[in-house]
Amino acid sequence: HPKFDTPKFDVLTQGFSFAERFFVTAPATRPSHTSLFTGLYPFEHGLYGQTYLKMFEGIPNLFQLFSEAGYRMTGRSERPDVFRFLDYEPFIGPIDPDAEDQHLGSLENLIKTLFQSEDTPQFCFLHFWYPHGSYGMRGISSGPNLKAMVDEGRFEEALRFYYAAVVHVQEFLLVEVLKRVRLDEWAVFIFGDHGEGFCDEGMAHGDNLHQNVLHVPLLAHIPGREGLKFPEGPVSMIDLFPTITTLAGLDV
Repeated sequence: HPKFDTPKFDVLTQGFSFAERFFVTAPATRPSHTSLFTGLYPFEHGLYGQTYLKMFEGIPNLFQLFSEAGYRMTGRSERPDVFRFLDYEPFIGPIDPDAEDQHLGSLENLIKTLFQSEDTPQFCFLHFWYPHGSYGMRGISSGPNLKAMVDEGRFEEALRFYYAAVVHVQEFLLVEVLKRVRLDEWAVFIFGDHGEGFCDEGMAHGDNLHQNVLHVPLLAHIPGREGLKFPEGPVSMIDLFPTITTLAGLDV
């Protein structure tokens, strides 16, 4: 993005393929992630919206499948409680188990867990929630009211705060993980679970199926398949499930 100042992130992902027409299945975290982990639309997996508590029974998910296949599992989130009551909740812990506030936590424990030398194949899921926290302004008493800005037509001014929060995740968190990843061994997918409104039709996410909320970036790297070409048509969140399971040779 031309307004993101992320030189380190850009260098580390310069060989990645970019899907310009990648869409999520829902405008909120829980149903969107459940589509990622099951390859199903919300009406198929049971989470029609953010407030639905449980999935339909008997649906396999990526965590379960990789665990049964003998993979070493690492699931970390800056907001693990957002996955409460879902079938894959037991696989997702905090980014930093020793931190009370995850946005103040360290990546050291995560990096040691991920990159300890052993031959066991790994499946890893990382969820950075920081941009949700009033777009990085949590605890700043004089922070502006972004909704008021949007209502006044000051979209670009409001977006600066959101962009700053996204840059924080990409340039100061993801970079520390990516620079230790051996791209000849790891398949890597970087994407958003939803976007934000910032327009007359909606300020935030979760309320409607607006393009600003459903259309998100996807960066992908697959070892030995540099220059990967995405289909010309739209790519959906549900497409990642069969892609990942096929790469891993899992029979689903």
